Amino acid sequence: MSIAAMSIAGGMLLATSVPALAVNATDTEVRASVYAPAQDVVSQRSQSLEVSAEATLEPIDVGEWDVEAAPPPIESSVAGVGEVSLLETPRIVWPVDPSRISDGFGPRSAPCAGCSSVHDGIDFNPGAGAPIVSLADGVVITATEAGGGLGAYVEVQHNIDGVLITSLYAHMQYGSISVSTGQRVSAGDLIGAVGSTGQSTGAHLHLEMYGADGVRFDGLSWLQANVTG
Repeated sequence: MSIAAMSIAGGMLLATSVPALAVNATDTEVRASVYAPAQDVVSQRSQSLEVSAEATLEPIDVGEWDVEAAPPPIESSVAGVGEVSLLETPRIVWPVDPSRISDGFGPRSAPCAGCSSVHDGIDFNPGAGAPIVSLADGVVITATEAGGGLGAYVEVQHNIDGVLITSLYAHMQYGSISVSTGQRVSAGDLIGAVGSTGQSTGAHLHLEMYGADGVRFDGLSWLQANVTG
C-alpha cells in the first residue's frame, strides 16, 4: 500500500511540474513555443482600375483669364510735402450722419451778414461735437484752424475712379482736428468734430467737393450716387 501511494503521489508531482509538451515525447511535429511572441500578418490587396477600350479622354476646360494692369496712381502736389501718389480708393462713406441737412447746394438767401447767396457746399446737422470722417482714401492737403470764413477746416484729395476729387470739411470745433497736412487717411478715418467756427450760424458740417478745375459741385447728389458703405 505504501509503495502504491508513493507511486501515485510521484505521478501527480510529475503532472503538475512538467509542461505538457515536455511529457509528450512521442510528438515529432515541430511546434512553436507558447512563449514566443505572436506575429500578425497583414494581407494587402493591390487596387486596379479597368477602363473600357472605348472610353475617350475629354479635355478639361480651364477657362480664359484676362490680366489687367492696376490703374495708375494720380500724382498730387501737397504744399510743404511735395508730390504724393494717390491710389484709387475702393470705398466711399458718408462723412457724418446724413439724415439732417439744413442747406443744399446752389443759390440761396444769405443766412448771415457776409454769408454767400450761392452755397458752394452742403450743410449737415448731426449735432455739435459729432465725429467727422474722411469720405474716401486720400491725402490731407489742408488742416488749419485759421480758415477765415471756413473756420477750422480740413481738405482731403482722393483718386476716385481715376479722377482727382477734393473734399473740404469746414466749421470744425477748435482743437478737434486730428490730422495734419501730408497725412494719408482711409475712408472712415476720424478727421475732426462738428463745430461752429468761422462764418457760421450754428454747429454743422459744411462739406464742399470739387475736381481738378476747382469748380464746386453738388456733394449730396454725388455721395448719394457713390457711397459704398
